[in-house]
Amino acid sequence: MTIIQMEVFVKIVETKSFTKAGEDLGMTQSAVSHAISSLESALGFQLIIRNRSGAVITTNGEKMLVHIRNILRHTELMKQDAESIMGLEKGKVRVGSFESVMIHWMPDIIGQFQQQFPDIEVELIEGGYQDIIQWLLDGRIDLGFILETERMNVEFQPLKDDHLSLLIPSDHPLSEEREPSIEQVASYPFIMPKKGCDEQVRRMFKTQDLNPDVRFVIKDVHSIIAMVKSGIGISIMPEMTLPDHMDKIKATRICEEVYRTIGIAAPAFKRLSPAAGKFFELTKSWVENT
Repeated sequence: MTIIQMEVFVKIVETKSFTKAGEDLGMTQSAVSHAISSLESALGFQLIIRNRSGAVITTNGEKMLVHIRNILRHTELMKQDAESIMGLEKGKVRVGSFESVMIHWMPDIIGQFQQQFPDIEVELIEGGYQDIIQWLLDGRIDLGFILETERMNVEFQPLKDDHLSLLIPSDHPLSEEREPSIEQVASYPFIMPKKGCDEQVRRMFKTQDLNPDVRFVIKDVHSIIAMVKSGIGISIMPEMTLPDHMDKIKATRICEEVYRTIGIAAPAFKRLSPAAGKFFELTKSWVENT
């Protein structure tokens, strides 16, 4: 078994395609097929099944994937430690992020990181909060941006409290209020955001023993903004998800202090690779100074 065979296997699992795996790794499809065949021969059983929907991992392959990812992670860690000993700063860091962090933070963080560490490659993977936590546990990524919740089985470093804003049409009765109360909000048709802050919003109403008049539950930020603008309902969204300008919509904080905490997570910060450690420290510094 070789490292390249293991890398090919992991890439096929992630892309669900021999062709895409070859493109990502700069290998021909025949070379990819040969690498998997050789790995399967060495292990003695099939890892990948090809069908009409693409490449599917077998049950035995799932068991091997955990070990192979660990081998690749420790191999990368060994390389980076060796580079550090030689006084070089090379390596790779894999980072998971959700949409609003990807839009508002990543361009500046990546830009600064590449300036300071041009020989460290950064791989970005976008997904939902639970996806990112699972990727951390599976060893697919080194670091992940997530929201603080009560149920986390990874280490978490808080970075920023992202306050929630009430979105109302400019001519709405609540637009005259400097900071409307949650009781006032509950008395109007409400559009519940799906994922990202719905947990905090629902908890806020529950704490006050209120049942909001929820007309729709919507995930897309722009769809929520359009419906608020049309007067269909009001909503509450994290400030970081909102565009810089919203025509005919007022965004204001409510009396209650409500926010979501954004942070960065890892299986164990003390076991970060040198490259991931540098990304972690730069990220903390960037957020503190922004």
